[in-house]
Amino acid sequence: MATDNPDNVLFFIPDISGFTKFVTETEVSHSQHIIQELLELIVDANQLGLEVSEFEGDAVLFVRPGAPPSLDELLAQARKMFVDFHSHIKRIEILRTCACGACSSVHCLSLKFVAHCGPARTMQVKGHSKFIGKSIIVAHRLLKNQVPESEYLLVSEETLNQLADGTAAASSFECGNCSYDEIGEVAYRHHSMAPYLAEAKATVSASPA
Repeated sequence: MATDNPDNVLFFIPDISGFTKFVTETEVSHSQHIIQELLELIVDANQLGLEVSEFEGDAVLFVRPGAPPSLDELLAQARKMFVDFHSHIKRIEILRTCACGACSSVHCLSLKFVAHCGPARTMQVKGHSKFIGKSIIVAHRLLKNQVPESEYLLVSEETLNQLADGTAAASSFECGNCSYDEIGEVAYRHHSMAPYLAEAKATVSASPA
């Protein structure tokens, strides 16, 4: 049964790109182990009180009911997860002694983030709580977009309008939009995560051997 009154919920999705090719074209045992480690790192990097709603293969669906964080906090969260993700990949590259396809191609994995906030209800299915409503559909649809790079934080314009520092803090974000079947046009802004790769390299370099 679904709840009667929808809550305002932030849906935050870190998504590992290159996952399907990585798993299907490399050794299953090692690729599974690496993906598990990366997903666990993403969860451990949570500093906004996000709740794990579910794991979706190559992504984590985080939720946070109630008032959303500021855009600065959201970007800091994405940055933390991104740096930890790429630091771990670089450690695998530096320290690996295995020449299998998974260990040698882990550098092909990338990470992007989508954030969308809106009303959503929950329903209980065999003891498991699932979110339903347009907002969670929009969040997932936004994973397919027109951003011309592979690693970024994308925040819907609707979400920015709810953040106290939304439009003011979005000066480093570029505008974009996509049209989706049965939803229509969704405007968003995106911020490149590429500048934080240097931070990941520095983190690994500063680590003891």
